[in-house]
Amino acid sequence: MLDDLVIKDALKYLGAKEGDHEAKALLEKVLNDNRSAFSPRHVTAFFKVETLDPVITFVGTEVTLAGEAIRRCFQGATEGLFNAFTLGIAFDKKVRELSLTHPSESVALNAIGSAYAERKADELLKVVRDEKEKQGFKTSFRFCPGYGDLPMNVNLKIAAALNAAKRIGLTVTEEGLLLPVKSIVGVCACIPVK
Repeated sequence: MLDDLVIKDALKYLGAKEGDHEAKALLEKVLNDNRSAFSPRHVTAFFKVETLDPVITFVGTEVTLAGEAIRRCFQGATEGLFNAFTLGIAFDKKVRELSLTHPSESVALNAIGSAYAERKADELLKVVRDEKEKQGFKTSFRFCPGYGDLPMNVNLKIAAALNAAKRIGLTVTEEGLLLPVKSIVGVCACIPVK
């Protein structure tokens, strides 16, 4: 089931039509040939909201979220669910390796990686969100730095709060870019249901 969704999304990333059998066959081959390069890892943690206005801060972290879009998302929240996901460095290495020997397969694998990372990160995060909702909270969608008016460099502090480098091998550049490349960092608002 996940493979079908990944292929469907990867076709869109490539700009191919859903009925493009040649592109679909290439994606399926590349996915099957390179499964060993996928090392999905994730980490999550809840942090109590310390302030909501004018910026959002969290107890025990240096994370500061500023911007109108994130403030709307966190309206009424008492906790933040920090989350990070990566496909791992072996995936990045495989994409680079293929770029030298089979460029079309490298492009296909890159699209698959983007699609897989989003789908798998959502799947893993859903388990945590569902558990929190059983405890009487409504959880927002995953809000990632770079969305809306939340700057990308916020990735640095969220990843640091999660100890993501040590726990899952995810590092962040000063500009907020994630390494390995197929990685996701985000935060969900946890709002008590009244």
